[in-house]
Amino acid sequence: MTLRLLALALLAAAALPAQAYSFLPGYEEAPNLTAALERVRAQPGRHVLVYFGMSEFCPPCKAARAILESPRVREAWRPNYVVVGIDLFAPTKEEREVIEQVQVHWAPVLLFLDASGKRVAYARQLRSERDAMAMNEFVSQRRYALSALGKYSQNLDFGATSLVAAADSARIDDRPRLRDVTSQPHERLQGAALRKLLAGKRMMKENQDWFLTLDFRERNLLEVAGERKDGRDRMRGAGQWYVTRKGKLCLEVDMRGVDENWCRHVFRVGETYYLSKDLRPSRPVHRMVAEGG
Repeated sequence: MTLRLLALALLAAAALPAQAYSFLPGYEEAPNLTAALERVRAQPGRHVLVYFGMSEFCPPCKAARAILESPRVREAWRPNYVVVGIDLFAPTKEEREVIEQVQVHWAPVLLFLDASGKRVAYARQLRSERDAMAMNEFVSQRRYALSALGKYSQNLDFGATSLVAAADSARIDDRPRLRDVTSQPHERLQGAALRKLLAGKRMMKENQDWFLTLDFRERNLLEVAGERKDGRDRMRGAGQWYVTRKGKLCLEVDMRGVDENWCRHVFRVGETYYLSKDLRPSRPVHRMVAEGG
């Protein structure tokens, strides 16, 4: 996406209603992107922070918000940003248009805009107050503008977080990777422990395009219901689940338009489970959370 198209997309969202879910109540929040941009234009030196989160089934979102709401981080961040929260789990029509323009599918993602609506940086996640302080310094001190050309992408590694000063044509890569999982305290689940965990449980699984509800029944039966993230389709299906001798979780489900016939390694980080096709660090992973998580 070009910066011009992004700015036009933001301006097209002028009719956004007030947020039903407040992600960062300790910050100055605006009801929509247009209002946030107007405030930033009137207060040079500030930026717009678009927080893409999920009001349900997202422990990583809760962890990121806990960091941003910590007194030290909030004191440093609050003067520099006007915040707009967008709920990927239940977006409004106007918010969905912004999501599709920016091509964000996962949460949390923190997107930073200057007063003209140009994307200047983003963070896929924050894992510590140190990450947050480094991100704030990068944006608030306009380090993204240090290049004479100002049209390049630069990856900066603060701990485990990738901070990107985005070129206008760069797509946001918001997919979690296996290296993001294994860089944290984690547990690989296999065999009897995995079977015991899943039997009789309801899990919420997320991939790039769908939210799925998986009911793991006894005798390895499985019931699945899902809704596309863009809200344009729903489906139901049934099948079976099992754990292989090598410890992978396998699903075989008959559903229209959704490929849920696979075997995956399962890792747990806190309350979140991650599914990986293989053990390559660069492998994109899918997320799964127990009901109520």
